[in-house]
Amino acid sequence: MTSTADIRAWLIAAVAEELHVDPASIDGDRPLAYYGFDSLAAATVSGDLSEWLERDLAPELLMDYPTIDALAAHLADAPVVAPAVAERGSAVVDEELDQRGRVVRRIAAGLVRISSRLEVEDRGRIPSDGPVLFAVNHLHIFDALWMSTVLPARARFLVAGEFRTRPVIGAALTAARVIYIARGRADRSALDTAVEVLRNGGAVAIAPEGRLSRTGGLIKGHNGVAYLSCQSGVAVTPIAFWGQERAVRSWLRFSRVRVCARVGNQVAPPAPTATSQELELHTTSVMRALALALPAPYRGIYGDHTPE
Repeated sequence: MTSTADIRAWLIAAVAEELHVDPASIDGDRPLAYYGFDSLAAATVSGDLSEWLERDLAPELLMDYPTIDALAAHLADAPVVAPAVAERGSAVVDEELDQRGRVVRRIAAGLVRISSRLEVEDRGRIPSDGPVLFAVNHLHIFDALWMSTVLPARARFLVAGEFRTRPVIGAALTAARVIYIARGRADRSALDTAVEVLRNGGAVAIAPEGRLSRTGGLIKGHNGVAYLSCQSGVAVTPIAFWGQERAVRSWLRFSRVRVCARVGNQVAPPAPTATSQELELHTTSVMRALALALPAPYRGIYGDHTPE
């Protein structure tokens, strides 16, 4: 088991690196908020800490404990639970992020910090360990930027295959180990890869709409999310984002855009023997859960069926 002193030393070094200050200036008995340490920085450091300790940690862990000393003592006393690691293969990828992935995450967190003001509601509804299937809405071409700062570091996104060959973006997405999926058809290979990730204790994020909403509201969801939930037996955790569609207008005024995220109530998985009609009903339930997490103007075609 890693000692309290070792964890304390690691945390001080990581916090100092994140804040670009001398580690000697960090007092382990002083609240992190004193140094201007925010939730985005905490999510980045907790992801790296999870990898270093080789156990799953909640993204908000650093904000739950008032000081580094208190957190180090807690982690040293806590039982070690090793994260599930998938066996390497063409359809199974382990959950350890390589160095390039960590660099991409840090860049994404930095871009979000300087370009937006991100507010997250009900973050505690995100499971801290075990398999997690996230459903998200899709309002902006760069939604993955904001998602990467809210979702656990181990989460793998399903992304349209055409982005694989985009300059710079494709390299960043590949380094982040996304699962590329063909748009406009049932890509069973990509879906089965995602199912394997879930079955091995991983986390997967999918946008059920399958494409960017041009209306600003939810559009019809596809059954990929229901298939993943059915085949893996994992409940769906909806996370709704809004405000990022105003990003360009804000940036042209040299101001940060206000982006909000809200975690909705989980939707239980359908039965393993679910019919196509039952999968369709499950998809509708997921989309309505997303709608409930969104303000009324963003609910789109699911607004009429969503009670306040």
